[in-house]
Amino acid sequence: MKHTFILFLSTLLYFCPIEAQERVVDATDHSPVSAASIFDASGNMVGFTWSDGVFSEIPTTAYPVTIRCMGYEQLVIERPENKTWEMTPIAYEMEEVVIVPVKRNILKQTFYVREYFSMSSETDTVTFFSEHMADRFVPTSKDAKFGGNSELRILESRQYGHYQLFGQDSITTDPESMFPSMTTIFEPIDKEIPVPKSFKEQENTTKFHEVPGKSGMELIAKQNDQTFTISVDALADTKDHKISPWPLKLLGFTMEFNQIYVTQAYRVNDKGVYQPKDLLETSYVMQADGRGKYLRKALKSDKPVVIRCMVEMYIVDRDYFTKEEAKAAYKNKPTDVKFEIPSTVPPLNEATRRMVERANEEAKNKN
Repeated sequence: MKHTFILFLSTLLYFCPIEAQERVVDATDHSPVSAASIFDASGNMVGFTWSDGVFSEIPTTAYPVTIRCMGYEQLVIERPENKTWEMTPIAYEMEEVVIVPVKRNILKQTFYVREYFSMSSETDTVTFFSEHMADRFVPTSKDAKFGGNSELRILESRQYGHYQLFGQDSITTDPESMFPSMTTIFEPIDKEIPVPKSFKEQENTTKFHEVPGKSGMELIAKQNDQTFTISVDALADTKDHKISPWPLKLLGFTMEFNQIYVTQAYRVNDKGVYQPKDLLETSYVMQADGRGKYLRKALKSDKPVVIRCMVEMYIVDRDYFTKEEAKAAYKNKPTDVKFEIPSTVPPLNEATRRMVERANEEAKNKN
């Protein structure tokens, strides 16, 4: 995550607090499913699961709820039952591993991206849903510099907004009315991920801590026949699992982050290390209470508003270039990009699907 992540969030707005209750686990080994996003019957994000799979108590009016998590089939819960729910891992269709010539040491990855962003007070809610096609160029060796940027770039977008605000209910497909994409802030990890020694010594899910400096992160590793998945709980070692950046306080945008998870799924191998070329999917989830006066004023709320965001990225294509080819491809950004949705992408929840259909219909009628 970049330092601009904090600066960007200072321009954003709002959502609502929660308490743990029901639990979500993997259907195959019953390990906890963390960082799963919970959507209510209106398509609004109302919470996430924690590292132990427990999710927050939500009002009965929110049901049926839909639970989404990277690497799992979508789960719909019709009513609260205060029990443990099982999510089924997705079965991937794995393509053959490509042997790449040494000179082709620039990896181009093409992504299909889904982005959910919600903010609400006690009475009002704004929900954004976006789809993107994006790419990035990743050097596969230290000397593989090609003169271009290795950060993710968005090639094409479709954006939708649902405003349930101040007694009005409206839909828009106007990208200019949206906030800048969170996809431009969240970057998939482009470094090698070594399999932790503690994971090799166990057959089941393991947790381990990596403390790179003053702050620590909890890493949760999982593996099945097809994938190796690693989730990072960036707030694991913070007090009360919360952090409130002081620069935002100075600007009057007091934000208290209580969930930041990054999850990456790789094609499984026995080499003991995972590289960008092995990446299948990645996701990012974030939740924060907005306590600053400007945030509360925007939604006319006397209490904290809550921001929730989920970004899902799925690999669509991989290609390997020489330095010269990569430089030319980066310079000549494609303009005729078509959306490609991999078969592993779960269908939209019913409420989001209806929002997209309604927005497209209204846009069609305007034209």
